[in-house]
Amino acid sequence: MSGEEIQTSKPDAEKKRRAFGLTYLIDENPPWYICLLLGFQHYLTMLGGTLSIPFILSGPMCFGSNTLAISEVLSTILFVSGVVTLLQSTFGVRLPIIQGGAFSFLTPTFAILSLPQWTCPKPEEYSNSTLEMSEIWKPRMREIQGAIMVSSLFQMLVGFTGIVGFLLRFIGPLTIAPTITLVGLALFNVAAEHAGNHWGISMTKERRECYVGHYPLFRLFPVILAIAVSWIICAIITASGGFPSDPSVPQYMARTDARTVVLREAKWFRFPYPGQWGTPSVSAAGVFGMLAGVLASIIESVGDYYACARLAGAPPPPKHAVNRGIGMEGMGCLLAGAFGTGNGTTSYSENVGAIGITKVGSLRVIQFGALVLMVVGVLGKFGALFVCIPDPIVGGVFMVMFGMITAVGISNLQFADMNSSRNLFIVGFSTVFGLGLPYYMKNHENAISTGVPEIDQIITVLFKTSMAVGCISALILDNTIPGTDEERGIKAWREHLSDESEGQMETASIKVYDLPFGLNRVTNFKVAKYLPFLPNHEEEQQVAYDVEMNSVS
Repeated sequence: MSGEEIQTSKPDAEKKRRAFGLTYLIDENPPWYICLLLGFQHYLTMLGGTLSIPFILSGPMCFGSNTLAISEVLSTILFVSGVVTLLQSTFGVRLPIIQGGAFSFLTPTFAILSLPQWTCPKPEEYSNSTLEMSEIWKPRMREIQGAIMVSSLFQMLVGFTGIVGFLLRFIGPLTIAPTITLVGLALFNVAAEHAGNHWGISMTKERRECYVGHYPLFRLFPVILAIAVSWIICAIITASGGFPSDPSVPQYMARTDARTVVLREAKWFRFPYPGQWGTPSVSAAGVFGMLAGVLASIIESVGDYYACARLAGAPPPPKHAVNRGIGMEGMGCLLAGAFGTGNGTTSYSENVGAIGITKVGSLRVIQFGALVLMVVGVLGKFGALFVCIPDPIVGGVFMVMFGMITAVGISNLQFADMNSSRNLFIVGFSTVFGLGLPYYMKNHENAISTGVPEIDQIITVLFKTSMAVGCISALILDNTIPGTDEERGIKAWREHLSDESEGQMETASIKVYDLPFGLNRVTNFKVAKYLPFLPNHEEEQQVAYDVEMNSVS
């Protein structure tokens, strides 16, 4: 009898319980129609953060009054996010992570566009030409495109040369925990801003448990169904005149007709393509400033990889997968710059949190989600429809997702000895410092003055990024304050000595990080051992053996 037959013949009582109560592990595939619906749900989850990017960029790029430009930039972001997500989930880190617009790129973008030559002209300075008014923003977009494309080469270098993997030997749970926790905590103001437009509506986005027969309907589709129910409630209240009609009143954004102008302006079909706004331009100041966004994105993504692996029922990602993932994100930023999204791409923490809510960690679902993003990016009217989602509903989604991310970050501390005053100090200080320094920098714009504007931009953006500040401070403290590997949680964390290794939790194999379509055969060549983004089977076999021995003991 084969090992697989023995496994299936075990009584249910002896089967391992699944990590985080997952319905589908990372290497398990739901039916195609379930994948499609869950993939669409991931689109809805990342929509709130994504649709805000073109609106945020519209001011400094001078297309604030051009709703058609906002719609086209949004469609481009969605299409590129789909392409990059498909590349990342198939050939990159191979974790179920959606790739989308990166908020870490916004601050350097503002810094670049604040230069005198990019100041938006006043309305009276326009000529009478409608064409000139519609084209005024494109040179600014091309400047940001060039800065993102060149800085993305640095991210590819850091990933594919293995620099990130080398740094992992110094990273433990005391570094990862504050980093992931700050991803959620630093975004609370975004959730509060949206939800605060109408707290009553946003609170309807609570988690529901409902089973139709034996089918966990609300467990698998909480985001879609909650948005639909809340949207219907908003539509009824809007039709009955329950929401104010004055746009200056916050509750106005709870109306279902607050953004219908976007739906009217959008085209039915539009195919984004590289260079659609013209040939990108490059300047030294732009490239150096944008490097800060790249560095912050790298730090955040490494934390997301570990959070996603835990939530999806996968082993901690090995070095080659992390190297490949960061390198692929660099390629994603290169594509985003070429297409002209006005932004880079990074791992979406919101969608990592969605895995914890839906209990579906399947990689196939994310690949379907990537296809949904690409289709929606082409169907202009369909994408514009979801721009009309009332703000309080989006805020309710954020409240749940950011809370899950924060909790996942805290859960990494189970590996460390939290009775140790050393560890308590590191975690506490790093978390508060990660919130405090960005707050100070926000209120003191000229705090950094080295005499070199480019260096000032890089340092300022890094210090304004909570995840970067928390990660760097925790990394330094954890590697300089004396402590044993057991106290720091290094040993338990690397060997995955949690409930999973005690034989109580069912997780996927380390092979989920292998390359698909037979590409792993390249590891048979001698040169492969010098390429840090390819699987190291000897290392993986040793890790698997160690986990098995610890489980038996």
